[in-house]
Amino acid sequence: PGSINDAAFAVQIQHPHTMSQARIIDFPASYHNGACGFSFADGHSEIKKWVDNRTVEAPNYGQTIPLNVASPNNPDVLWMSQRTSALKPGKTR
Repeated sequence: PGSINDAAFAVQIQHPHTMSQARIIDFPASYHNGACGFSFADGHSEIKKWVDNRTVEAPNYGQTIPLNVASPNNPDVLWMSQRTSALKPGKTR
């Protein structure tokens, strides 16, 4: 299918209350039955099955995958943002 443009992966959501502005900067993998694995710096990992069809980019053979795509109110973007963003000062998990 499509190809990654670089080694980076990103989603953008400023705050859970601004879900209408959520964006997928780079699409995550979905080769494993619509899911992929995430590994984290602390050594744990999680497997996530995508629940929103907009997260799984349909293959367009011979074309590049689009970047920085609006995906308002996408629960998968919220899930990724909650796990890949820094904690607010004074907060713990």
